Amino acid sequence: MLPLEGYRVIDLTHVLAGPCATHHLRCLGAEVVKVERPGSGDAMRALALQPELDGLPPGFRALNAGKKSVAVDLADPAGRRAILDLAKSGDIFVENFRPGVARRLGLGPEDIRAVRPDVIYCSISGWGQTGENASRGAYDHVVQAATGMMMMQGGGEDLEPMKVGFPVIDIATGISAAEAILAAVVRRLRGDNGPITIDVSMIDSAISLMSGPAAQVLASGQPPGRVGNRGFVGSPGAETFATSDGHISVAANTMGQFEALCRLLGRPELAGPPYIPAGLGSEAFLANVATDELRAALRAAFAAASATELETRLNAANVPAARVRDLQEFLRDLYPRTPGIPVDGEPLAFGPAFRQEGAERPSLAPAPRLGQDADLLTVSARSEARSPGDGLRT
Repeated sequence: MLPLEGYRVIDLTHVLAGPCATHHLRCLGAEVVKVERPGSGDAMRALALQPELDGLPPGFRALNAGKKSVAVDLADPAGRRAILDLAKSGDIFVENFRPGVARRLGLGPEDIRAVRPDVIYCSISGWGQTGENASRGAYDHVVQAATGMMMMQGGGEDLEPMKVGFPVIDIATGISAAEAILAAVVRRLRGDNGPITIDVSMIDSAISLMSGPAAQVLASGQPPGRVGNRGFVGSPGAETFATSDGHISVAANTMGQFEALCRLLGRPELAGPPYIPAGLGSEAFLANVATDELRAALRAAFAAASATELETRLNAANVPAARVRDLQEFLRDLYPRTPGIPVDGEPLAFGPAFRQEGAERPSLAPAPRLGQDADLLTVSARSEARSPGDGLRT
């Protein structure tokens, strides 16, 4: 049995961060009822832009598999009453409107607790629910710009800022929200019956992702440098190099790893004086010892080598290395040979990024068509409020 079986999530989220959070809860067994705008639904359905996909494009399917969908006009008093009625059966309530909107709709924490006192209420936003920036809008690349993440990409001080190539903060925020909700479920199971209201922001999630660099900035008072495709330790052998057949990223961080790298490149002398100080143990990290001369010699050696061949030989010598692939190559060539995190059923959905011994793997139905579960609104009108996790009781 999956750990959240018997829990119902009322999901008033859209686009990425919120749906990612409730997707994780669904993969853990919760029933997720997705509340959408009538006519168009979640913007990720792209109904107007891609009518041929019938409201089920891959991006939507990836984060909404196995959920149920009801279409409700929240601006209509009847729609609000329908959601309040549905909330009586909800153990968890999640929304990602701008701060203040849920309360204006009559669906704030106090409103939901009035019909379900023990609800776990989670709000997801860009800048948090309080403070002078709370009303600011937020999209992933805008938050990357605001938090300094964009300035950490790229390989030199003269290069323009560069965002991460996918909505990393949105997904991190969704995972953070799922983590917070799971912690709240544990509080309930331990007998805490007090109000639980969770505030998850993209800003906090971005700082969490950058906790190491942020700590360094606080300690030094200086902005971080831009390391580009180099490793974070600063070893001359931890970088991404051009080869005769593409690029390869190598993490030869220790002296022993660097010696193996230089040997396989046919340049063993690069692992000793005058390039590297004498007397370093095999486990010593080569932090910031690279000179321009050593980097130039390594680049020349890699340029004459094959990334495909080096990847195999370096990993066999316990030097982490990977040929630079695009995502299609990874999913086609490498991912099928790992245990992976797919779910059964919907072929475009992936589960949470962990595995537990003996745990059941989720099986999710296809992502829902807009409003396909309208009968839930009628059923909920006749239902009495459940206790948390009723489905767990035998």
